[in-house]
Amino acid sequence: MALTTIECKGVVKGKVAGKVLFSRKPLSFIGGVDPETGIIQDPLSDQYGQSMADKILVFPFGKGSSGAGLVLLELARVGKAPKALVNLRTNTVLLTGPLVMREFYKKEMPVVCVNEAGMEILSQAGEATVDSTAGEITLTA
Repeated sequence: MALTTIECKGVVKGKVAGKVLFSRKPLSFIGGVDPETGIIQDPLSDQYGQSMADKILVFPFGKGSSGAGLVLLELARVGKAPKALVNLRTNTVLLTGPLVMREFYKKEMPVVCVNEAGMEILSQAGEATVDSTAGEITLTA
């Protein structure tokens, strides 16, 4: 099977592999995600009811409150955080979680950005490896 590789811009370092959870909609972590389970609770999300735990979470961008980083941090504390975040664009509100997580829990959550073409390829992905240092995402299934 031929592997597909997508270029990405690394924002937070790290390398992980896992199943992809893809959403075409922006996501609010405050009120939109259960911080104890990692289940998406936003009824407007196309991934409503799905768990982001241990998955590579792909969504266009975060929306809403400055507490997004705190929800990501709590998800890491209880072992329900996504393995990586892949966005069209990210912001500092979202980045605080992965950055603080590294210091508090010694866990890495790579964050990368891709372009629209990359998002379309990821919409069909089952599993992937995200390597923010190399600047690439490799689809493995």
